[in-house]
Amino acid sequence: MPIARILGTRGFFVFSSKQSYDRFKETNFNISVLDSEGVGVPFLHIVRNYNVIGHLTGSSPDFHIYKYVLQKAEDPPLYSESKVICEDKAFRLCKIPYCEIYSHLNFLKTKYDFFYPSGTQFHKKYQVVKQNNFRDLDTYLDGLHFHWHVKFYSDHYRLMYFNEYDLGSSNDARAKRKQSDAPDIDIVVGHYTKRFSNFIPRSISKCSELVIGEQSRPDSLGISSVPVLTETFACQGALIHYLEHIEEKNRK
Repeated sequence: MPIARILGTRGFFVFSSKQSYDRFKETNFNISVLDSEGVGVPFLHIVRNYNVIGHLTGSSPDFHIYKYVLQKAEDPPLYSESKVICEDKAFRLCKIPYCEIYSHLNFLKTKYDFFYPSGTQFHKKYQVVKQNNFRDLDTYLDGLHFHWHVKFYSDHYRLMYFNEYDLGSSNDARAKRKQSDAPDIDIVVGHYTKRFSNFIPRSISKCSELVIGEQSRPDSLGISSVPVLTETFACQGALIHYLEHIEEKNRK
């Protein structure tokens, strides 16, 4: 899933596949030609919110994530706040407010609350935690522990699933786990990397890439077929990219 910046546009765009990103470039950003899979259009758009007073009071999110949604032309609009980007006789492409990210900083860690006001996401609300002296991030989804790990002086994050029970598990469940013969194996289920980014600025530049290991249909390349868990990790990957971007600007 390429993450790209478009000249003259704030924030960063996440694409559902390399093929979709390539078609978007080939059409010179013309997304008026739509197909049933939504190939050739962005999937997510993350934008930083600069409302200083809102940040101090906690009433405004630090980041907004918008989602591009493909509908049939005869379907009613999804939400009152949806913005119609383009439509033809068969399809309508809308952009909806999808995710709000609130940050809470203390002496030891920064907590990022992901909130999905539209109610379309399976995980309505969850938290990602970053230790202030490190770049790694941790989150629990349905009691499962996922960890974004990056080595010092590297821009390659590995998304790992820790085969463990979280602190919310019952004592009996943890005891049974310890008595069982099942090994505690940490599994890599995704990656974030800048390895394939464009070093020379262009009208559209690929800044980084997300690879998520969730299974999907072999022909699912557009925004209409992104698996549920992949959507969740794509939002986290978009945040990671923005944090890396901010850190890079601060070093200059």
